[in-house]
Amino acid sequence: MSVHGLEVLDDGTLVTAIAAHDQAALAEAYRRHGGAVWGLARRVCRDAHMAEDVCQTVFVDLWARSERFDPNRGSLRSWLVTQAHARAVDLVRAEEARRRREANGAR
Repeated sequence: MSVHGLEVLDDGTLVTAIAAHDQAALAEAYRRHGGAVWGLARRVCRDAHMAEDVCQTVFVDLWARSERFDPNRGSLRSWLVTQAHARAVDLVRAEEARRRREANGAR
C-alpha cells in the first residue's frame, strides 16, 4: 500500500494494513492518534519521558498485536487511548512503589 492514500482509509482498514506489517500504515496511525496517546500519557504520568515510553509501548503493541483491536467495538483512537491510560497508570504505580521501597531501604 502506498503512503499516498493512507490518509483516506478508515481505522479498521488501516489496522488491517498494520497487521500485514505495513510500516506506512503504522506511521499513519501514529500521525492520526499519536498526539492524543502522548497527551493522555503525559497528563497521567506528569513526566515527558515516561509519557514517551507509554506512547512507544502502545504503538509497538499495535504493531505486534493488531488483532486485539476490534473496529466493531469502537474507534482506534479510543482503543489506543484506553491502552495508554492503563499503561500510564501501571507505570506511575510501579514508579511510586519503587520510590517507597527506596525510601524504606534508606532508613
